[in-house]
Amino acid sequence: MVVWSPFRFNCGREMANRFAIAPLTTDSSHEDGTAADEELEFVRRRAANGFGAAISSATYVEDDGRSWQGTGAAHDGHLQSLQRLAGAMRAAGSLAILQIYDGGRIAKPELIGEQRMRAPSAVASLRPGARTPRAMTPDEVERLIASFRRAASLARKAGFDGVEVHGANHYAVHQFFSPRANHRDDHWGGTPARRMNFPLAVAAAVRDALGPNLIAGFRVTPFEAEADGYTLADASLLCNELAGLNLDYISISLDDFRKSRPQRETRVYDGPVEPDVIPAKSPITEFARVIAGRCAVMASGGIRTCADAGEAIGMGADLVAIGRAVVVDPEWLSKVRSKREASILPGLPGDKSGIAGTLSIPPRMVDYMLSRPGWIPRL
Repeated sequence: MVVWSPFRFNCGREMANRFAIAPLTTDSSHEDGTAADEELEFVRRRAANGFGAAISSATYVEDDGRSWQGTGAAHDGHLQSLQRLAGAMRAAGSLAILQIYDGGRIAKPELIGEQRMRAPSAVASLRPGARTPRAMTPDEVERLIASFRRAASLARKAGFDGVEVHGANHYAVHQFFSPRANHRDDHWGGTPARRMNFPLAVAAAVRDALGPNLIAGFRVTPFEAEADGYTLADASLLCNELAGLNLDYISISLDDFRKSRPQRETRVYDGPVEPDVIPAKSPITEFARVIAGRCAVMASGGIRTCADAGEAIGMGADLVAIGRAVVVDPEWLSKVRSKREASILPGLPGDKSGIAGTLSIPPRMVDYMLSRPGWIPRL
């Protein structure tokens, strides 16, 4: 099957198979942004199954952009922590990819201070209780691009095989592209073409910082679920430009790859919530058409079996990222490979006290997951 065949990126790095561990929010790092032992074990146990690549939990590039208590790549003081994280991700030879992000208007005031919250425009998020950020100055926008560059350089020094820019799920890079969040009238906003400038500048800075021999990826939400958001056609134009920057892959962030259901900004998890607008085309198929082999396409969302992975690849993906399935069952890939899918755990233990120890999930991450009803099934 194609899913077990190797894949070579533009840069020359090779995945042993088409499976990657998706970026998974642990919310479990130390307050200074260094990785805790519990989250390193969470990564190590899952990577030990032989995934072709492991992608880290989103790692902040500036202190003012922290959306949870996660790892940082904001300064040299984070280098040793990043080295330990890269080592854990390589437990069985997986490629180690650091995902980097900035929270923008969905940064947490309790982590950064309410007065430090900044975003493309002074427009509050749709999340309940959201604060209104201040609009970034042009100098601050340039500094944030430089912070993404610096984070990529730290990843290279720490020994990662590559970096993924988190341009999805309503974080800052997504916000610059969104007509709902970006009301600027300068180089960084206004027309759809100018709203692309920030994502493209970040991707180019990361590619340059990594050099030609490391993996540069970009994660994108293929359309906004809200009726006044950007469309699949808009995102296709962005992906066309991204693919021209010598990236190695574009990852499509979906809650369900079959239903073309992206994450809503409100983060409602108490049951399936369909988008206000559903495109007629599959984002996977459409992006594969637009990208036309210039870089890889990575699919995610609801992939629980080998057949699911094969279906996503049949739709046009080259690679698949496994998220919730590998949270619930750390040995998911081993069971899939040995054709023991019937033994895959279908949900988290009903007893909260048993989740952390049995599945090597940090206690803070357990609390985070259980605060989002319906996101991950329970037994």
